[in-house]
Parts: sequence; structure tokens; C-alpha cells
Amino acid sequence: MDAKEKVLQAAVRAFAAAGYAGTSVHDILKATGLSKPTLYYYFQSKEGLFRAILAFAYDESFRRMQVATTGEGTCAQRLVKMAGAVFAFATEHRDLMRLVFATIFAAPGEIPPGVVDAGKRRRSFELARSLVQEGQRARELDPKRDPLELTHAIFGAISHQVRMHLIDPDGTHGALDRKRAGRVVDLFLSGARYQRRRP
Repeated sequence: MDAKEKVLQAAVRAFAAAGYAGTSVHDILKATGLSKPTLYYYFQSKEGLFRAILAFAYDESFRRMQVATTGEGTCAQRLVKMAGAVFAFATEHRDLMRLVFATIFAAPGEIPPGVVDAGKRRRSFELARSLVQEGQRARELDPKRDPLELTHAIFGAISHQVRMHLIDPDGTHGALDRKRAGRVVDLFLSGARYQRRRP
């Protein structure tokens, strides 16, 4: 592991444990054994380091979603792959995901202004919306439904599963895996309304 990667990993753990304001450059350096000039060489400042961490989170999760959903497949299959990619990333990077959610809900002044790139954050949602719209064009999803509302429904369900896993990773919800991705997408597509069988 190179020095840059070492700083990033230590910083993610430190920021996730104490927040941006509660973490000092000294805390990060103490965890890595590296010098202050090394940190400033790669990231210029604590704020630059925080920005780099968030950029990695958004870039890498989006990249995985793109890779997972490229190619053939029904809307349902591609949504399951998308959810599975998000779940795998969240499982591998628990502290990073906690940090991302904390940043999204941070109070004004809690984090430096401009550290969250709104365009990067929105890409994943737009990818989900493109899958929904393709599903509507293929008549796999109701074309009369608002695609934005449908996207919020599936993306919100996926995000909620990640949040529950972060809150209680060993809880009753089971593993954050492809099977759960399938269940979430099936619930989205089928709904929870009881369908009576006709005699």
C-alpha cells in the first residue's frame, strides 16, 4: 500500500469515528505514521483530503453500478445488478458509506462548503433513472408512471437497505448481498398488495 492510500484509509476511519470537525490532521498522521508534508503533498489540506475521500466514494460506487448494468438484460435483471453493486460497495466500505451519509445530512457549517460534488452525487441516481426509463419504453414498467417517482422508489429502497446495514450489520435483515438485491427489486416491481387468485 502506497503512502497516499495509507492516508486515505486512515482518514476514512478517523472521519467516520469523529466527524470532520472532530478529526485533526495530527489524528490522521498518528494513525499512519506518516509526516505532515506527505499529507499536504497529496491533498494540500485536511479539506482537500476530505474532498478526495468523498470523490472516491461517488466515483467508485458509480463505476461499479455502470459496469454491473452494462450489457443485455431485462429491466429487473439490470436493477438487481445495480442494487447488488451498491450493496457490495457498502459492505466493503462500511466506514466510507457511514461518512457519505453523515456528510449528506450534515448541519450547515459542520463540513466545509463545496466538499460535496453535487454532480458526482447525482450520477448514480441518473443511472437508475435511465434504467427505469428503458424499462418503461420496453413496457416492463408502467409507462404512465412518473419516471422520477419510480426512480425515487427503487433508489430509496436500495439506500434504505444500506442505511439499515450500517446501523445494524449483524441484525435480522440478513446479508447485504445479491439475494437481498433481488428481493428489494421484486418488491419494487410486484408491490406488496395481496393478489387474490380467481377461482
